[in-house]
Amino acid sequence: MTSRNLHRAIAGAIAFSAALAAGPASAQVEPSNTDSLQLTLEDAVRRAVEHNPELAIVRLETEVDAAHVGEAQSAYAPVFASTVGRSGNTAPPLSSFLGTGGIATNDWFSSTGVRQRLPWGSGTWNVSWDASRTTSTSPINSFEPLVLSGLQLAFSQPLLKDRKMDSARQQYIIARRNQDSSEVHFREAVVQTVAAVKQAYWTLKASLANVTVQQRSLELAEELVNQNRVRVRFGQSPPLDLTQVEAEVAQRRENLIRAKADAEDAEDRLRRLIMDPGDTSFWQVRMAPVDEPAGRAPLPDVNAVIAKAVNERYDVARARNEVSNAATNVEFYTNQKLPDVRVETSFRGSGLGGTQLLRTGEFPGTIVGRSSTGFGDVLGQMFNTDYPTWSFGLTVSYPLGRSYEKVSLVRSQVERSQAAQRVASLQLQVAESIRQAARQVRSAAEREDAARAGATLAKERLDAERRRYDVGLSTTFLVTQAQRDLLQAEVALLQASLDYQSSIVNFEALQLAPPLSAGDTVGVRGSNVVLLPTASPRGVFRAGSSSGF
Repeated sequence: MTSRNLHRAIAGAIAFSAALAAGPASAQVEPSNTDSLQLTLEDAVRRAVEHNPELAIVRLETEVDAAHVGEAQSAYAPVFASTVGRSGNTAPPLSSFLGTGGIATNDWFSSTGVRQRLPWGSGTWNVSWDASRTTSTSPINSFEPLVLSGLQLAFSQPLLKDRKMDSARQQYIIARRNQDSSEVHFREAVVQTVAAVKQAYWTLKASLANVTVQQRSLELAEELVNQNRVRVRFGQSPPLDLTQVEAEVAQRRENLIRAKADAEDAEDRLRRLIMDPGDTSFWQVRMAPVDEPAGRAPLPDVNAVIAKAVNERYDVARARNEVSNAATNVEFYTNQKLPDVRVETSFRGSGLGGTQLLRTGEFPGTIVGRSSTGFGDVLGQMFNTDYPTWSFGLTVSYPLGRSYEKVSLVRSQVERSQAAQRVASLQLQVAESIRQAARQVRSAAEREDAARAGATLAKERLDAERRRYDVGLSTTFLVTQAQRDLLQAEVALLQASLDYQSSIVNFEALQLAPPLSAGDTVGVRGSNVVLLPTASPRGVFRAGSSSGF
């Protein structure tokens, strides 16, 4: 599979991920009821992209990070709040003319409002409406009952700290960047999974070829046993020669058993990468890799490959996002160490009504009549601003000494430098690994040519030794030794061919993603979004003033 096919596999994985998120796909028929599966490399990669559980974990990570973006955006959602209640209070009289009994006050009250943090400028606004109905046994009340209502508007705007970037904006920017990183991580996981599948595919094919080589070597040894048995019977060879070749047959039968076990292990490794976890019958399917290795192709310009990889490889892209996240933290804490200066403004329109008690004479006076003001009139007063209350001012706060924000800024600057150094270190690793992979490709190709020549010569030597043996010019020992040499040469050729295919797979994958070390998995990262409640601005009033609301 070339780099172009690898990119196509990644695109197919992304498309499959989108289809998975959109809705359940139609069930795919797996060959669980067949005895053998003729498996191409492309089919193995497709199955891995669709079914590999570790790749599915990373695919779901992209959805988790998308949800984190939604969580961060929720900081800017309007917040509706409402309160309805009733209260009662009985207080002792404060003077003798109020009588000796307690004064009972009962309230019905409600408050409804909406507040929101703005996504630009970090300001907050609040609109609320409240109403109350109060009854009291106090003899000096002017209204019985008393009906109040008010509509209030308030706005708070930071001028220095939090204006350019507050906690909500910091979380949102980092969540968006982490979502981009998760998409890149998914592409990286696809490359690593595809590389693992290709390695497992060619390993299985080499293991099956080794079984064939061991089987042929065993047959050659058994044929030599039959020939020696006839010669011993007619006295042409000593019995020791027959014992020697029979021991060789036993050794080669053991080699064949081991080769079959290795092939089954290789088949299970490939099966684990590509099977659907829900189809346990797939363990019983025999897989036959049918693709043959592609012909030799010249290596591309290694320097050009490195120049592209150090800027575009997925792990470098993710590391650059970490640098950007660290830079965002530096920008945030730089802003946070500024004085907290805010413009606070508010306006409230109030309405007053109920049943007014008309009095005459000296305080507290004698009730001579009643005048009622309906709730509609109270609302009219509120909107006509008969009783306005407004405020406008600045609030300033600044910590004295070494604040948390200053210390956090120092830490975030160090973390930004660390992140930048990690990018530089990764780029050096990329260049080194690709140069090493290119040398492995060249070395493996030369080893394969040498092993092929050695296998050809070993076969010619065995053929010559057998002809000499047939005419009595050679011995059983020399024929057996020639068979061993041919077996070793063919096994070495298989190993060299597998190493060459593995080096090609590794060279292609390293241009896009780092390799997985032994025991590693394509794991997920962790990230959190902290809930940030929206403040409710109320305006600014003189301390002790009754004008606040």
